[in-house]
Amino acid sequence: MSLAAALVRAHRTHSQFAYAPDMGCGTEQDAYRVQADVARALDVSVAGWKVGLQDGGRIIFGAPLFSSGLRASGDSWDLPRGASLKVEVEIAIRLGRDLPARPTPYTREEILDATSDIFAGIELVGSRFSNVQSIPFPPKLADNFNHAGYVTGAGSADVRSLDLSNLRSRLWIDGVLAHDAVGGHQQIDPLVPVVAWASVQSDQLGGLKAGQFITTGTLNDPPVVNRAAKIEIEIEGLGRTSLYIRQA
Repeated sequence: MSLAAALVRAHRTHSQFAYAPDMGCGTEQDAYRVQADVARALDVSVAGWKVGLQDGGRIIFGAPLFSSGLRASGDSWDLPRGASLKVEVEIAIRLGRDLPARPTPYTREEILDATSDIFAGIELVGSRFSNVQSIPFPPKLADNFNHAGYVTGAGSADVRSLDLSNLRSRLWIDGVLAHDAVGGHQQIDPLVPVVAWASVQSDQLGGLKAGQFITTGTLNDPPVVNRAAKIEIEIEGLGRTSLYIRQA
């Protein structure tokens, strides 16, 4: 079975499988092709993008966030019995206009100009691979870099007044504080990976479009949740976002 077919089945059945080298996906370009094949087979649209840097910044990557995994603040998520998720506190921006691929790199100011609003988001991290810890980067990227779902907050249109590198963020699980820190982004400025990805856009799903959001990477050491729980986050200046995890 091809990697794309195996990922499609895992998405549909909410299950995992072991990646094997004979499934292919030896390069990042292979991964982007698989991402597109999976999206088309599932008949889902791209609601947003997960972007980041790997290998000291040598690798700039983007992964689609499918509409099927999108939740609004206050919604619920069904967690299959025996499964688990990691919870990440993230700053996300929504695009007010397209950012087409071009030969000239984008600047931070251009990204801000294209941003309609900014919000506190919760990423649910979970792989379709049962052996995710031992596989190389390209198949992880093909699996949307371990993305399971995303929760969007209300947001703010005042995108220029916030010092994004030094915002305080908090995470509660069933009312118990699990994270409380200022800053914490791996690149310090959360927009660094956004600018980098906008400037390369190696995907095969149409690039960055108006109405899509871009999540910038975790601000916390993500805890594992394997039971029913209320998840709530707060980011300074961006308000609160919540999700109810239900045991399926």
